[in-house]
Amino acid sequence: MNPFDSLLQPILDHYSELSAGDFQIAPAPNVEMGDVALRAFVAAKKLKMPPPKLIADIQEAVSFGPEVLSLEAAGPYLNFRLDRNVFGNAFVADILSTRERFGSNGSGKGQSLLIEHTSINPNASPHVGRARNAMIGDSLVRLFRFESYEVRVHYYVNDMGRQIGLLVLMCDDLESMVFDDVLDAYVEANERAESDPKFAEQGYELLAKMESGDPETQRKFFEVTEHCLKGQLAVLARLGIEYDEFDRESKYLKDPRLDALVGALEEREAVFVDEDKRLVVDLSKIGHTRDEGRYFVLMRANGSSMYGYRDLAYTVDKMGKGADVNLWVLGEDHKLYAEQQALILAAAGEPAPESIYYAYILLKDGKMSTRQGKVILLSEFLDEAGRLAAERVAEQCTDLDTEEQNAIAEKVAVAAIRFAILRIGPNKNVIFDWDASLSFNGDTGPYVQYSIARINSILRKYGKPLPETSDKFLIDVDSEWSLLTKLASFPETVATAARQRNCAPVAQFALDVAHAFTSFYHECPVLAAGSDAQIESRILICAATRQTLTNALAILGIEALERM
Repeated sequence: MNPFDSLLQPILDHYSELSAGDFQIAPAPNVEMGDVALRAFVAAKKLKMPPPKLIADIQEAVSFGPEVLSLEAAGPYLNFRLDRNVFGNAFVADILSTRERFGSNGSGKGQSLLIEHTSINPNASPHVGRARNAMIGDSLVRLFRFESYEVRVHYYVNDMGRQIGLLVLMCDDLESMVFDDVLDAYVEANERAESDPKFAEQGYELLAKMESGDPETQRKFFEVTEHCLKGQLAVLARLGIEYDEFDRESKYLKDPRLDALVGALEEREAVFVDEDKRLVVDLSKIGHTRDEGRYFVLMRANGSSMYGYRDLAYTVDKMGKGADVNLWVLGEDHKLYAEQQALILAAAGEPAPESIYYAYILLKDGKMSTRQGKVILLSEFLDEAGRLAAERVAEQCTDLDTEEQNAIAEKVAVAAIRFAILRIGPNKNVIFDWDASLSFNGDTGPYVQYSIARINSILRKYGKPLPETSDKFLIDVDSEWSLLTKLASFPETVATAARQRNCAPVAQFALDVAHAFTSFYHECPVLAAGSDAQIESRILICAATRQTLTNALAILGIEALERM
């Protein structure tokens, strides 16, 4: 949706062979040039004339309404001077009438979307790197629900493998163990398995019993993995992340669809038994062109399946649910694996989900270690963010009691983390800086939250019910117009984010609006404006800005705050 589409209609009426998509119209890059600039390269190409010639023809032949005050040709562009009061009033009315739905294009009406993300091994607590998977996935869920898709969120529970067998051996009294105890038990089990071959073999024996369908072993595997899953979900819930369905890997152990898949590969002569008596796919037979990743093992010599084999069945199951869009969020180090899976599925006539890859998170100070010396756990990361946020909030909100400060600090911490990670495109590394991310100034989530809190303060001081519209809407300062046109571009930003499967444009939009509001705030007194019309108009601009920023932050999983 473009708020200036009404300007195109007289042009389209004159040039019947053209359509709205042949033009680009947006706020001019410099207000001295005009309020809106029309770009006509595509239209000119279709009409087989130079763009400046088409612009000159439009200027001469097309009649616009009284809301267009003047036109100026600038090569391939046509700059419009508009009645800002008319357009500004329309922008505000649109935002305040649609409220929490402002920005949605409704592109997903009548469509379904399935997304799988996160999938942490049960023997691990979520770490910061894996949290990027969860936050990207969760923000996409919010984005597509905002766009009116029917979204189902899946979590693939890795409840198979020798590591789970070792964990079962160490967790006889599971009810008395908290999540961290289970993680410590796994570390102990792994160390013992390295020095005690008999203990390691017991893990494999339990796995074999699990695969053979032994009820008692299956029960133990389920209880241990369920206990771990609850611990993981509790950590992720601190970031507001939730799931609809949990799909267990063990469900796909003997899936009959795997036989059909292997049969299709055999017809392509792409399956063989190697020297270790394993069932292997030679991907070069079905389109793989590199030596790296040429072979994909399906089954061990003892007949037990590899995780990749079970993943194929899971993917077939997901794709069979009939969602119009099927997304899979995974780290960039899994790109080859996803390509291998897609090749095998295609060879069997099965579709694959659309993969969304993400890069790593690094800390600016280089500290990425826990007591295990490998990665920083998300729970510890959140605790540190909360501690630092509490310090910032205590400095900023001296008039609030400690309980209210702590409640705000928790939300500020989440905003700092989610915003710092989501504003960077998934394919780029995130360099996380504690001080920068938690600042109430600059390009941060707390800064956007603070902009909303500042607006709320203005509206509280106004002390009257907000007018729905104004028949004397007045714009007489450029910063008012710049802010309103930025707000009006939100639907287009949402459409771009949905098309790219990337919420970074929404984060950048929120920053741009917050910066535009800061300029407006300093240049345009609201409650001390020179006339009642100015006060009412600026109050409406404030309310529209608050609503738009609130909607943008909601997509990012960040809560707008009443005060900070």
